[in-house]
Amino acid sequence: MNPVSVIKRYRLSIVSVLFVVFFLIVYLSPSMFIYVYPGQAGLLFRSLSSEPLPEEIHEEGLYFLAPWNKMYIYDVTKQKRTLDVEALSNDGLFISLRVSAIFHPRKTELKELATHIGNNYIDTIIVPTIFSSVRQVIGNYAPEELYTTARSTLHDAILTEATKEIQGLPFVVEQVLIENVGMPESINAAIERKLNFQQDALAYQYLIKKQEDESRRMKIEAEGIEEYQNIVGSNLTPKLLEWLQIKALHELAGSENSKIIVIGDPKNMPLVLDGSAEPRSRSK
Repeated sequence: MNPVSVIKRYRLSIVSVLFVVFFLIVYLSPSMFIYVYPGQAGLLFRSLSSEPLPEEIHEEGLYFLAPWNKMYIYDVTKQKRTLDVEALSNDGLFISLRVSAIFHPRKTELKELATHIGNNYIDTIIVPTIFSSVRQVIGNYAPEELYTTARSTLHDAILTEATKEIQGLPFVVEQVLIENVGMPESINAAIERKLNFQQDALAYQYLIKKQEDESRRMKIEAEGIEEYQNIVGSNLTPKLLEWLQIKALHELAGSENSKIIVIGDPKNMPLVLDGSAEPRSRSK
């Protein structure tokens, strides 16, 4: 039979079949052609296989799947979730905190994540863990300590608590950051007054210590002067004083300036006048 005649005879049927095939390709293409983008990893579910979900990780690229298979795609980059948490301090006061958690799933354990936890692991595991860790840590502090304690200490404590709670699970919490701490205005004012009183007390203690140090310094200086005078006084004999007088007169004689020396009692020091000085006129 001539193919041309066959096509003409079954033309309508052939067009209908081609249209159906084209429609199925267009309709099924989103599930048949799968893109895994950078920062993502995929798990291929083979519904007709003896091992439907193997360990193999599919990196970024384009994949063609049979319509009865499915690719589960996970974001394996670092992700951030910001939470508003209310916690009780150790004295029962409500503290409002804004906390950010940075986390990511372990790429090598995606099968464990898909099998035992599921795609919604952020809301089912991460968020409750951060809430619990923040409340656990904040409950160990008084409100004023949240102002004075270094934020890094609180961050480390919350991260340690969160890591302990998710130990063995297929994801990692890298950081937990406290972005804001909110308290009632009355409590804020009371804390500020208390901190101001503490600073005033520290300043007063510093002044007292400074005065004590100055008192000790003056006492040491006075003791040094007294000891110097005792040493010098015990060694100033009449012959030493006479020798010092002769030395001073000898140096004076070598001076270029004219001098008037008045010598009285030999036991006393001579009176030395500057002969080159001009007499001051008396005011009339």
